[in-house]
Amino acid sequence: MGKIYSLSDLKYIKPTALRSWFNEGSPHGKGKFAVVDVRDSDFVGGHIKDCYHYPAGNFTYTLPELQERLASNEIDDVVFHCALSQVRGPSSTLKFLRSLDEIKDPVKKAQLDSLHVWVLNGGFTKWQEKYGEDTEVTHHYDKEIWQFGGL
Repeated sequence: MGKIYSLSDLKYIKPTALRSWFNEGSPHGKGKFAVVDVRDSDFVGGHIKDCYHYPAGNFTYTLPELQERLASNEIDDVVFHCALSQVRGPSSTLKFLRSLDEIKDPVKKAQLDSLHVWVLNGGFTKWQEKYGEDTEVTHHYDKEIWQFGGL
């Protein structure tokens, strides 16, 4: 049996640090990172460039696909977030971490066990405040949706 993960085990990353990864790569391995957006219907109005969209509503069912995608792309760091990263982001992160024990393929398990897993501090709400109009890192941004505090 592996580690039992709880909220206190989660590591948070600030939007400014994640933004720097788009230029410099992440600090581990080959510097390859992925952003996993777990927002549901509130995904409209913009998202972080090249994010993987795995809505929290059916996250458990899409976990195997996400694991495969992270492994096949040889990701070193993965950042989860929702709108505020207070409930869905941390919850999905814990589901992901807890699912690693269930992986049978030893190669994939070793690869995913070496992942550095983060939660984006403040979620997309904080991200869009700083980088919503930065088309290098934010796609399909709709300022009108966000100017009154989000959806």
